[in-house]
Amino acid sequence: MLFLGSLADEGKARLLMVIASASMIFSWLSMLNLNTITAFISYSLHAISIAATNLALNTVVFENVDSQNWGRTLLFMRTIGYIVRGSSFIILASMNMLGVSLIQQVTILVLLVSTVLVPSFSLISERSVYRLYKLVRELSFYVKASTSILYIDKPSVAQGVFDKVWYGYSNSRISENKILASITIITCVNDYVLALLPLMIKNIINLKMLWIAYGVTSIVSIIAVLMLKDVESSSKGLALSLILVRSIILLTGINIIKDIYTLTLYLILTSTLYLVIDVTLYNMYTSSTGGYRSSLYHTLRELGSIIGSIVGGIMLAIGMNTYMGLAIMLTAFSIFLLI
Repeated sequence: MLFLGSLADEGKARLLMVIASASMIFSWLSMLNLNTITAFISYSLHAISIAATNLALNTVVFENVDSQNWGRTLLFMRTIGYIVRGSSFIILASMNMLGVSLIQQVTILVLLVSTVLVPSFSLISERSVYRLYKLVRELSFYVKASTSILYIDKPSVAQGVFDKVWYGYSNSRISENKILASITIITCVNDYVLALLPLMIKNIINLKMLWIAYGVTSIVSIIAVLMLKDVESSSKGLALSLILVRSIILLTGINIIKDIYTLTLYLILTSTLYLVIDVTLYNMYTSSTGGYRSSLYHTLRELGSIIGSIVGGIMLAIGMNTYMGLAIMLTAFSIFLLI
């Protein structure tokens, strides 16, 4: 992801799509003779293809779409992705494993067409324009704050003017490092808690029903997100509220899972809230970086997923009290980062 991110920052969207297409083709070929090794290779190549595709599409948006529409456009892309993902799970449930190869072949065709259609570069990058605008905007706040020296003979007034302009501006923002740390821990908590899920449902539903649950979850989640007003906007208060609400549902709602219906409800609630949190934090991050270094956000989010899954499994072996205690501590820390 970090290597692909350097290509994204250089605006090489078409090269990223070439890498995505090639990786998906070799992933499909590896599946034709399936064993432990080829399955590992196929899964890894599939992950590379998805990462390259996401970065390529984000690059196209950041390079060619007006910065004021970045959030709305990225949300539209998420919508298409979730609908396709949900439909794919439902197709798999109806066709069993025969559908895997078909879905991969269709994906390869879409990637090859996208490679041809995606613009290779922009003479005037919207990211560059936005970075210049951001610099001028920050300078304007500095100039406004500097007017406090006009009241040098009245220190209390001067301090009040400076605080109102400068700290009012800076306190409404969250640093890039805090956003990155927050999404890492939020995703870590998510996969940490969900490490318990397979143990709970293995005797309740079969794989086919689980695919249907995941498919319905993806489609319903994105519909719910689209019904929310201005979900693509970035807001510190919104992020904090959503993280708190989702944490409560994630930690306490897992106890209600008794059948396919309660499982689907739990997945829909947690998935929808996570999606809104992710969109909000990502928009805040890209606004801060001007559309650059987006790969770092995705990398740390996936790193959180890896850590959460591993640590969750280890803590489950120790005991439920310790397991839930650490989940609560991590959740509290993720909220503290954004305060």
